[in-house]
Amino acid sequence: MKYAIETIGLVKRYPTSSRQGNIGFFHGPGRVSSFGGFLDILRGNRGPFIEALKGVNIRIREGEIFGILGPNGAGKTTLIKILCTLVLHDEGEVYVNGFDPRKEAGEVLKNLQAVLPESRGFNWRLNGRQNLEFYALLYGLNDNEARERIDYLLDFTELSDRANDGIQRYSSGMLRKLLLCRALLRNTPIIVFDEPTADLDPVSAAEFRKMIIDRLAHEEGKTILLSTHNLLEAQELCNRIAILDRGSVMACDTPNNIRHLITEDRFLKIAFKEAVSGDEQVKLLKEIETVQGVHNVTIDVGEDGSYGGLSLRIAKDVELSDILKIIMRSGLKIDAVNTVEPTLEEAFIAFTGHGARRGPQPRGGGEGTRRYQ
Repeated sequence: MKYAIETIGLVKRYPTSSRQGNIGFFHGPGRVSSFGGFLDILRGNRGPFIEALKGVNIRIREGEIFGILGPNGAGKTTLIKILCTLVLHDEGEVYVNGFDPRKEAGEVLKNLQAVLPESRGFNWRLNGRQNLEFYALLYGLNDNEARERIDYLLDFTELSDRANDGIQRYSSGMLRKLLLCRALLRNTPIIVFDEPTADLDPVSAAEFRKMIIDRLAHEEGKTILLSTHNLLEAQELCNRIAILDRGSVMACDTPNNIRHLITEDRFLKIAFKEAVSGDEQVKLLKEIETVQGVHNVTIDVGEDGSYGGLSLRIAKDVELSDILKIIMRSGLKIDAVNTVEPTLEEAFIAFTGHGARRGPQPRGGGEGTRRYQ
């Protein structure tokens, strides 16, 4: 199978800022003891290294929307810079549509374009169309090709009505769309997004996500790699995600499968009708806790003191009927039994020990699960 992006044992090291010992102009700790020591600093002889990426293995299929999820400092930006030929890796292999960024940077850039929100590079004295014409000229498009492509992209991003407005009048969402237009001028098959909806209001972010799915993925057939902190975004957009932490891939699978990697247990909520909290319910709780495979039971009590139900964490092989028989013997009436799915946030925290930005995330196909150490 041909992969749009493939990394094999990818390693990237960065030197630490200084070497312990004599690195100042005067003698003593933190001082340079000689002019030669000063030259060592200028030459980059800096001592120990830190590993930003530690043997990263990722395979992204053609036409797939693939997410990189991880806390700050996990290595997401370093990975993107390597793919974009901005940083050279130290060990391992990298391929973008079969081309090596170290040896065939020009071919890589014909196949991949990055959309980075912190680097706009637009001329504020020009309108939206003029900015795109300027970049089309830089990219080597001829006049007819540029005009046709720009018209298409402005219509594609619904900016046609504002194309002749100065971009100082554009909203953040419109500027993000103009960035996308610029990225698509060369019509590369792979698009890389770094925090695509950062700083956008919820409506603009939802529109941008919809455009990624409906237009770029489904209509254009692009392969999309996005790095994000937003768990809702990852779950809504991505066919598969990789959780990256401290330079290592902790898990790589569909968002749904990753949510279920954190535990082999089932989570249940049992709701009761017209139940009142009391001593009998405490006895019921203790009896259920004696059932083999029941790992945790808590009582759900309403604000009015009503006995709403039970929340349970049980092993997958536990017979639910054993628990229901105990409840029925107590005289309680069961209103509903629901399975509670673990959230992507719970999985993220379990793998990394960090929280992440959720957005308004409600509780709730790719290759098999992979874990890397």
